[in-house]
Parts: sequence; structure tokens; C-alpha cells
Amino acid sequence: MMTKLDAVLFDLDGTLVDSNALISAAYRKTFAIHYPQLALSDTDVMMMVGPPLREVFAKMNPDPDHIQAMINTYLASYRQMEFEVVTIYPHAIDTMKKLKELGLKIGIVTTKYQASALPSIHHFGIDNYLDVLIGLDDVTRHKPDPEPIHKALEKLNCRNAIMVGDNPSDILAGMNAGIPTCAVAWAEKKTELSKLHPDYWIDDFWELIDIIQTHFMEE
Repeated sequence: MMTKLDAVLFDLDGTLVDSNALISAAYRKTFAIHYPQLALSDTDVMMMVGPPLREVFAKMNPDPDHIQAMINTYLASYRQMEFEVVTIYPHAIDTMKKLKELGLKIGIVTTKYQASALPSIHHFGIDNYLDVLIGLDDVTRHKPDPEPIHKALEKLNCRNAIMVGDNPSDILAGMNAGIPTCAVAWAEKKTELSKLHPDYWIDDFWELIDIIQTHFMEE
């Protein structure tokens, strides 16, 4: 029997908005200031993309004041360059508009704090289609734990959703929450995503509409 979807949950960075170059640049600038002797490879930086900032910086030094200082440096760098660098992926807005026409609710589940996520959401008009935003400040356990997805579904008053993301933690969170998952083929961590065997892959956001209409909507 076909399970009808109530909602689509998206990750933000690297999924809806192309911020990977900015995130990498902000990390490099932060480490250049706090650890100038440390040479970071592209792989080192790529592995930092996805987890919360606090978790990444705690690996360098667990002192809370030092972690906060690195976070402050990172955020200042990120905000300085944000709208010169970040773009929204093709067809993202049109796809969200179509999802709303199909009667689906839309949520974003991110490991950013809401205050850091909202500028891009407002700038690109994503908030015109958004029903719920779950940020790091809304949960006690972040992706890949299922708590953010459960929280989103609770606020949406929904039971069935699909999780769309570019990071292994997105797909694992969906799996751990017991909902279908969809990976985006433009992900930088495509090899790691493949090992998780997400339920679906898309090369373009329009393909998400086809997946939902084919597999999750009754005739």
C-alpha cells in the first residue's frame, strides 16, 4: 500500500543553497587566525562540513571559551562574505512552489542555529514556502540523531515525510527516524552518501517532484 507523504524536509547548506565554498573559506580563515601553523587539506575542510561548529572546534581544544572564540571568528567571516558567494541551487524555489501546490508541507532541518540559517532563507525567498525551521537551538541531539526530524514532524503535525540532504548525517537522520531519504547528486560527500544507500537520488530538484508523484501520491 502506498504511503502518502505529508511533508518534505530539506537540509539547508549544500542542499538548497550552495554555500560549500563559503563554509570552506570561513573554516580556513578561522584556522588561519587561531591555528596559523596548521596546514589544512581540502579533505580536512570537507570533513568539517555538516557537523555543528561547536563539535568541530571542540576537537581542537575543549575549553568552552576557546570554542566560542573560534565560533565568533567563523561567523564573522561567514557573514562578511555570505551574499557575495552563496547561491541557491537551480529549480529549488520552483520545486518548493510545486510541493506546496501538491498540498505538502515544507521543513528545513539544519545543524545551524536559527539566527545563522535565517539570513539565507530570507535572502532567497525560501521563507515564502517554509512551514517549519528546526535549527541547532531547537534540539538537544543533532543529526544524525532522529530528534530534529521528530521535532519537525511534531511541529508540522505530520507523520510521513521524506528527508532530502547532501550530507551523510542527513540520510542517517532520516533512516534513524524511519522515513524515506533522498540524496542530492551534487553533494561533495557523494561517495560517503552512496555507502548509505539512500532510497532516492536526484540530479535536479525537478526530479523530486517526479519521485513524490510516482511513489508517494495516490492517483
